[in-house]
Amino acid sequence: MPKHVARFNRDSRRSAESVRVWRLQIGFLLLLAITAVQVVWWLVDQSRLADRIASDRVAEVELDREAAEASLRAGQSPEELRALYPQLEIDAGEARIRAEARAAIEGDRRSHLNQYRWEGGFFLAVIAGGVLLMWGVLRREADLMSRQQNFLAAVSHELRSPLASLRLTTETLLLRDLVAADRRSLLERNLEDLRRLERMIGNLLETNRLEQAKVEPRREPVDLAEAVSLAFAELGHRNDGSGDVEIEVRVEDGLDLQADPVGLGTVLRNLIGNAIESARAAGTKVEVTARRLDSTVELEVLDDGVGFDPADGRRLFEKFYRPGSELRRDKKGSGLGLYLVRSFVTLEGGEVEASSEGPGRGAVFRVTWPIRRQVVGSAS
Repeated sequence: MPKHVARFNRDSRRSAESVRVWRLQIGFLLLLAITAVQVVWWLVDQSRLADRIASDRVAEVELDREAAEASLRAGQSPEELRALYPQLEIDAGEARIRAEARAAIEGDRRSHLNQYRWEGGFFLAVIAGGVLLMWGVLRREADLMSRQQNFLAAVSHELRSPLASLRLTTETLLLRDLVAADRRSLLERNLEDLRRLERMIGNLLETNRLEQAKVEPRREPVDLAEAVSLAFAELGHRNDGSGDVEIEVRVEDGLDLQADPVGLGTVLRNLIGNAIESARAAGTKVEVTARRLDSTVELEVLDDGVGFDPADGRRLFEKFYRPGSELRRDKKGSGLGLYLVRSFVTLEGGEVEASSEGPGRGAVFRVTWPIRRQVVGSAS
């Protein structure tokens, strides 16, 4: 009971923290929206002010015109009035506002309006950029929270299923007197469940190691054919095609890499293990090929299993990413395997990509590593 209470408290704190961050972000968005409204209102107010200033200037010039005409009627000479009112055209009996004066007033009005529009437009652009940025952050956080929830559900399932199977087979071995063949079958099932647990826990530990500190690969010569065979052995599968999935391995002889053996093993186990699970679910075969291409070594893992939407090709390597919802997913996995594949391949200076023609049409995972000079020199 205390364990359940502690777990509930941790989940409650995590949920409360998420709600607090969400509220802060929503509050910031509201502040940006209010600021945008204020900028728009400032633009409208400044436009009205510029119109009012222009109208007041026109009214002042109109008053000067009326005063000039009154002076003309009083007998003052036009020459004196022209010097006194340069914005007016004054003839013998009439005073008019110069076109240049009206154009100058209108030009000043438009200049002020353009200045206000540029300033307001700049502020609105900054605010719009902030809104878009915050909206992107909110979407990414929502996506990350969804992935984390899927990850927790997946890990719970990945732990519960093999443990339940181990308990059932162990109880069967204890309670029943089985013949040797049946006993061996149950023990093999136990080994498969233990390998499944070991692989998932290994992925968790490797992920934590990658994120806690900068990992420097310890490179040494590795025979790729031996590394592939070792990956099959650690997964509990034979690569001679004698299992429930048809497996074909074609690795060129003498294909060496200067790589971190631990990282390379993680890459191979995850790619090959995923392909076998995919073929078991909806296919029959897995092909693993490796060859030298100019200055790189290319490894290709192909299966004819469940496949995936081509649009998900890049996202498959993101942390916690698993297409769909855990409530409707039958495929095993925690969403960390391919993330580790990309991380270790990137540390070696290589590249990895995934392709598929669609769900139910299999998948191809292709990894390329650079051939380092040490390896070329030793091979020669």
